[in-house]
Amino acid sequence: MNARDADQEERFAERPLLLPDWHELLAAFCGHIGDQPEDHAVTRWARALAELHLRRRAQPGDTGGIDDLRAQLVSFIDEWVSSRALPRGVARAESLGAVVDAMAAAHVRAVHLLRTAEKVSDEQVHAAWFLLAQMADGWTDRAAGVVGPRIRRSA
Repeated sequence: MNARDADQEERFAERPLLLPDWHELLAAFCGHIGDQPEDHAVTRWARALAELHLRRRAQPGDTGGIDDLRAQLVSFIDEWVSSRALPRGVARAESLGAVVDAMAAAHVRAVHLLRTAEKVSDEQVHAAWFLLAQMADGWTDRAAGVVGPRIRRSA
């Protein structure tokens, strides 16, 4: 571990580890963030999930490998959350990885419908974006409930 990593680790130890907010997830789905090693792990995996959904849309026949990779990324997110934000031995009832995957799929679909708006109705485009907005709002509630363990410092 280098000095920068140790400094960052100490900062994280002083405050709860939080999940990225919905703005960061959408930015990752768009490919604006999530490609740098220092980016939040969940944002990196969110970006990868969106890229897999894009690939599936471009290659509809190649679903097996894509679904396996998506399942692995969902598992990574769930393991990250459980290892950093939950007391040992406590299982989370909901898969946050599955939520991120569903949001990535909804984002890719909404963008696709917007780009092909002349072939679909305005109502379909609106419904896709409305669904994504509802999911983003739901993410806010879920992320607020996930905080890392607080490290107590002796006085």
